[in-house]
Amino acid sequence: MKKEIEKLSKNAHIHTNDNFIYRVSEGFLQLTGYEDCDLIGKSLMDLGILLKSEHQIAIQDIKNVSYFYIFNSTNLPLEVKVSSDVLGNEEDKVYFFEKMEDAALQFTLDHFGNTETNKNGSVAIFSYPDCVLLKHDDNYIHTLSLMDIISDNLIGKHPSFSNNILDLMNQGISFHEFEVESKDCNGIATYWDINLKMISGNRNKKYLVTSFYDVTDRVREKKFIEKQKSEMELVVENMSDVVIVIDKDGKYTYINKVGRQALSQYIPKYISDIKSVTSEMAYGAFEMSDTHGERLKFENISDQRVLRGEKLTNHTIIGSSELPTTYFVCDGTPIYDEYGNTDGGILIYKNIENSYKVEEYKALQENVEGISSYYASFSHIDFKINYINEYAFQNIIEELPHINSELDIIGKSFFNIYRTEDVEELIKDINKSIECHSSYLHKHEFIRNGKTEYTKTIFQPIFNENNEVEKIIALGIDISDEEIAYKAMEKLLKAQEEIFINTSHEFKTPLSVIFGGAQLLNLYLDGDSLEDSRNDIININEMTIRNCYRLTKLINNILDISKIESGVYELNLANYNIVDVVDDIVHSVLEYTKSKGINIIFDTDIDELYMAVDLYKFERILLNLISNAIKFSTAGEVIVIKLVQIGNNTVGISVTDEGIGIEQKNLEVIFNKFIQLNRNLNRISEGTGIGLPLAKSMAELHGGSISVESTLDKGSTFTIELPVKTIDGQNEDNSFNKIIDRVDVVKYEFSDIYL
Repeated sequence: MKKEIEKLSKNAHIHTNDNFIYRVSEGFLQLTGYEDCDLIGKSLMDLGILLKSEHQIAIQDIKNVSYFYIFNSTNLPLEVKVSSDVLGNEEDKVYFFEKMEDAALQFTLDHFGNTETNKNGSVAIFSYPDCVLLKHDDNYIHTLSLMDIISDNLIGKHPSFSNNILDLMNQGISFHEFEVESKDCNGIATYWDINLKMISGNRNKKYLVTSFYDVTDRVREKKFIEKQKSEMELVVENMSDVVIVIDKDGKYTYINKVGRQALSQYIPKYISDIKSVTSEMAYGAFEMSDTHGERLKFENISDQRVLRGEKLTNHTIIGSSELPTTYFVCDGTPIYDEYGNTDGGILIYKNIENSYKVEEYKALQENVEGISSYYASFSHIDFKINYINEYAFQNIIEELPHINSELDIIGKSFFNIYRTEDVEELIKDINKSIECHSSYLHKHEFIRNGKTEYTKTIFQPIFNENNEVEKIIALGIDISDEEIAYKAMEKLLKAQEEIFINTSHEFKTPLSVIFGGAQLLNLYLDGDSLEDSRNDIININEMTIRNCYRLTKLINNILDISKIESGVYELNLANYNIVDVVDDIVHSVLEYTKSKGINIIFDTDIDELYMAVDLYKFERILLNLISNAIKFSTAGEVIVIKLVQIGNNTVGISVTDEGIGIEQKNLEVIFNKFIQLNRNLNRISEGTGIGLPLAKSMAELHGGSISVESTLDKGSTFTIELPVKTIDGQNEDNSFNKIIDRVDVVKYEFSDIYL
């Protein structure tokens, strides 16, 4: 009887009468961490509030068995099974609480529920699908405050996010969503990058780890830039000079209104769309000459010089055709892509014949009042300002706090506000532009809010009908992005230098081996000892073949990664049973793993899964990961290849080894080009450092990804995730095997493994 009482005491249960607690077991106190005094005399409703379960279920309403979460005195979430039993009468009840152990829940709380897990954002852990908040880090409160959401007593409650965030959470899959909008009750929007990670537990339980990253400033800046671009396009469209934007092939992608009117006079009538004009068409439509009257060769016209990376200022062109001769000056600036390569150009053609432009610039002045660019006009004699737009005024008062109104600027010298160290030289250049009836382009560097910014200011003299200078117009354009592009070009040149240094070394090693073998064969030939040295010759031949494979692999990898970066690498997709493909690949490497005493296992619960892949590129991805696993494994260790289906739309193929592992600090850079994390300087770990970046790029071309998890001295797991999709009318393509034997592919990929 005593043992039964002790056992009952250890069980977590409470006794109630008329829904008020009058007895609590020792087991319940241990489970919840509360004292008798915290519980005795409390109602079941009070208990629900104390255990933070009132938003899931009312304890007094439990009839049979219910499962829900409670939180102990330290706010640790516990999943419990609760049942009730009637003792003497309907009002006298006992409620039994049984903790449901779940290792997945404990793992999730330990690894994701603290501030250190996500220093740049905030993390909250919810149950799924009921979305009960189980734990959050310190930053989560700040995140809710930015969303204007009440953040008191959050644990155990359901989230009150905006509907679009709740819709993401209800999808029940792991994914990353960018720039999700959240509006508060006043309609004020914030923007968030949200990462959702689903973790499966026992009894079909799931847990949703939700990470929030505040990108409001980034999105607002992008919207502001888009607004600026639209405003600038309005200005450019209404400029009295011809503005043309060309792509890298010389095709005109934009021509402003004046440009369209001007070109329509010269372009043949059979060209109906003026926007389809190219540099070659324009060159053939009318003769372009330099100031000496010499006809310009096609490669020397303004368009082509800009596409070669030149910046043109006041490049004079004489255009001749059946129409009267026209004189232009051209200002041209190259456009660079993200890699620093010339991707096109902007050209401004100004008619430098004497003309009356006052009315046109008055119309322009009306358009520039509200734009986000600097615009001012001043006298060419004493430089006194007679007009300045709102944008320029607002920027001036930021830098010069003593300026209170436009009256403090109008009538003052332009160079009191346009502060540059070369004022005297600038004035000389402006006067020279007046003499030449041309504009002058001046680059200006300045500091604002501790940040260096750059502008190009166009100084344009305006002549009246008597060919007298009426005023000077200054239009400032932000060119900070151009400076960034210049730095990107420097980075690209440095990357090219790294390619040269790394590949030179990698070419030298196999070439030295092949050269040494050839010299040794010459010795055998000179000594007439070929037959006596038969075994040595066989070894030399095998070594030569292996290093030829290694050279071929290096060349192919360099060419492929260059094609990918240039955007010309294409997929040859067809539908395959991915299970059979992976199984065949694993069988093809058994010779290598067996020779090194390593056991390789293919594990999957799927018999058949058809999806569209480029078979050749997929084999190279998986063989690269298996090759790395073999390199860093030793005899007696196991490599596991696992294939699982993640949801309905994704397949995961992982390669797990028991090798040397990777330090956590190196996990972020391992997919960078030319990174070799070699911890032991023997030949087993040779390589170029472009295999993993190439594999990652090939996976991304499929719409997938490669990730890595690793523990130093315990091993690594590389996981390929690819979308499961098929292509209509594209059945399994067997022609691949006719072109490239898988054995050769294995030899290429394993050429730097020494057996």
